Amino acid sequence: MSTHLYKVTAKKEMGKIAKGMSVEIVIKNASRKPNQKEVIDSLNLKYGAKTAASGLSLSNFEITEM
Repeated sequence: MSTHLYKVTAKKEMGKIAKGMSVEIVIKNASRKPNQKEVIDSLNLKYGAKTAASGLSLSNFEITEM
């Protein structure tokens, strides 16, 4: 079983998301980066409901493995 930790950081302002906002996402049993739903859910959990909406492009985020 492999576990990967990713830090996702906004590269620019997008609606209620400010540049520099970040979340950490754990991916278990896979070596893939976080998907759009996981990023949106994590942002909403950390910063409040409706901070991030569907349709958010992952290209606006820097995703780095920790």
